[in-house]
Amino acid sequence: MKMTVGEFRKELAAFKDDDELSFCGLDFYRLKRRGEDLVQVEFDQQVYTDDDGKVVIEN
Repeated sequence: MKMTVGEFRKELAAFKDDDELSFCGLDFYRLKRRGEDLVQVEFDQQVYTDDDGKVVIEN
């Protein structure tokens, strides 16, 4: 899934600044610029889709 930073900010606008975010068991690591128009959200776990399109999480 991809979304723009603006779309993500719009989704977050309904919440208070001190509300907590849950990543459902994933541990947030950092945001990393990967191109002129691409920011990647990174987690401590490796998350990817396999050849069948299923999401795989390696802890």
